[in-house]
Amino acid sequence: MKGDPRFPVFDTESAFAFYEASRQRLPQARFPVQAKHAASLIDIADHFDCFVFDAFGVLNVGDTPIMGSVEAVSRLRALGKQLFVVTNGASLPADRARAKFRRFGFDFSIDEIYSSRMPAEMALVARNFAPWGVMAPEGFVASQLAVPCFALGDDRLDYDAAQAFLLLSTLDWSATRQGLLEDSLSKKPRPVIVANPDVVAPHEHGLSTEPGYLAHRLVAEFGIPVEFHGKPFPSVFDLVKTAVRPGTDPRRICMIGDTLHTDVLGGAQAGWSSVLVSDHGLFRGQDTARFIVQSGIVPDWIIPSI
Repeated sequence: MKGDPRFPVFDTESAFAFYEASRQRLPQARFPVQAKHAASLIDIADHFDCFVFDAFGVLNVGDTPIMGSVEAVSRLRALGKQLFVVTNGASLPADRARAKFRRFGFDFSIDEIYSSRMPAEMALVARNFAPWGVMAPEGFVASQLAVPCFALGDDRLDYDAAQAFLLLSTLDWSATRQGLLEDSLSKKPRPVIVANPDVVAPHEHGLSTEPGYLAHRLVAEFGIPVEFHGKPFPSVFDLVKTAVRPGTDPRRICMIGDTLHTDVLGGAQAGWSSVLVSDHGLFRGQDTARFIVQSGIVPDWIIPSI
């Protein structure tokens, strides 16, 4: 981890170490003794009835679809498999998220896409706070949420005026803004909901620092209680479970992702099987076996690409 600790730059080793240091705040789950290996999802398709895809590192890297991913999804759909996307990317509302996947070439319907933003928005409505200060990307407008809110910027007074905080996206965040948030919460603790528990996300240029890191930092450094929504936490998986075909054996549902602490752990705590994709996301170019042994988070299968 390099740079300002309020908003640092991660590599695989430091991101993994931070996830491990935050394990006490992550769900518990049971794992297989050893992972099996396959060349692709098609090779293990007979083992599963429902495939749940992470986005970053599985379907796309940043704004670039991974070679062969569109075709793999189409082949699984042709086999009659039920398909979903579960992403911790919380920057976009549902309609714009669907448009992004369509632009990549995927044919997912809006009912097949679940983002961590969905349970987070439900949690906002259930809380009697106003206004919410939102860590939001450029282009965010208050009408996107069903509660009084405003985007946080560089004005210290805005942070003190917020009665609660929602962490959506770090696309336009900075160490300076994180400092303003931490200073305000240190003076007056208030509720914080994080809609993206990822510590990092893979992009073409490397790993981006995500809201999950900033949320764990608020807990560890300042004792601020944080409510997490998104993988590996149950709320987003509970939403998907309501859409899975009735009678589906949970072990014949597989969560496919590029990280151990969000995708594999999340699938396991939901009672599903898991598939780790090794070649495009957090562990690209790394020995995944070493990280599996160190963490004890064991996927059912490991594949290089879907």
